[in-house]
Amino acid sequence: MTWTDTDLKAYKVLAACCLGNLASGFPVNSFGTVLLYVVSYLREEHGSDVRSSGVSFVPIMCTIILSVTMFTGSLLEYLLGYTWSLIGVSAVFIASLMLNFVALNNFGAIVVIYCILGYCEGVLLVTFLSTAMEWFPRKRGLAAGVSALGSGFSGFVFSAIQSAFINPWNHVPDHAPYQGYPDEKYFSQKDLLKRVPQSFLIVSAVSCVLLSIAITLVSRPTEDEKNQLVGSKLKLINSDPLLIEADYQPLKMVKSLHFWIFFIVFGLGRCDFIFMNSLSKVFGESFINNDHFLATTGAIGGLMNGCGRFAWGSLSDILGIQKTLMIQTGTLTLLMFSFYATKLGGQAMYFVWVSAIIFTSAGGFSLLPAAAMTFFGNKNSKLKIGFLYVSQGVGALLQ
Repeated sequence: MTWTDTDLKAYKVLAACCLGNLASGFPVNSFGTVLLYVVSYLREEHGSDVRSSGVSFVPIMCTIILSVTMFTGSLLEYLLGYTWSLIGVSAVFIASLMLNFVALNNFGAIVVIYCILGYCEGVLLVTFLSTAMEWFPRKRGLAAGVSALGSGFSGFVFSAIQSAFINPWNHVPDHAPYQGYPDEKYFSQKDLLKRVPQSFLIVSAVSCVLLSIAITLVSRPTEDEKNQLVGSKLKLINSDPLLIEADYQPLKMVKSLHFWIFFIVFGLGRCDFIFMNSLSKVFGESFINNDHFLATTGAIGGLMNGCGRFAWGSLSDILGIQKTLMIQTGTLTLLMFSFYATKLGGQAMYFVWVSAIIFTSAGGFSLLPAAAMTFFGNKNSKLKIGFLYVSQGVGALLQ
């Protein structure tokens, strides 16, 4: 098999898209791990009466904003151009992350910052996803999976970085302030709490470096490159008739039955992912007295998040979108139905179920954009993915 310059450029861009999503996936994918640290910091250092249950809506809010505003990435690209829109949104994203260092003493400021982060993540996500699939027109599931893998791995990478920096001593929550709620505990150790704001500066620096590399390498294919990609043997996996594009106009797509079927399926699947991402550690704290184990489970969950996006996206290139969705949703239903039993099974069962649920639910992140471009065509890809992604916001509201 001969590798052309276009083939090599396609894989370089795919790697850049994965890297960009890794850098920008922090707000939604890592908040569950640092939630208890942030709440403990607010309570112990600034006298706030906020509770973990009252903060768990933050990643849900990010998801809603991310989902319902994602399509505006098309408008920004039209106004600023492809590269400058990426640079501008990335700059706002990094600045917002850094603001956590000084704003972490005010819960209202945290909410505003995460609204901005959610918007930026959505625009960056749809840009990198659509770009990756344009370079791989006959491997859309794989391209979406690899690109979304970066966003999934962000939970693994940033959770590990923040947990290692904030709590290297493996302190456990030791303060139960509410009678009648003995399982609701918070950290009170001063050496741990003072590190919470500083951890956001580290995250900002890492994200800045990764986004800079991604923006330098990423670009959309030219018309000549698109023609070469369609005929390249590297891109041909099967002869699925769904690869013959209809190129629906966005409004026509919204009126189609397939759109609403996908909308409902992806929206409901998002509920499971949000629950695991925002509350699985809080649930684990109720019967597992080992913070390092829970942080490690969250980090491995981030790893499973990325692997699941790649695996389910690749499987859809082989089986097709519909069959893959049937397998994914059926498996997820069984796992969620039995999750509460992990209280009886202990640490081992909790670890396996959290990993399996995140791995399975993560498939929606690669199947959704692949479905949008496979069923409805390449034109206006950001708008089409953005419209279908609104289902994620609806799913977050149902949560």
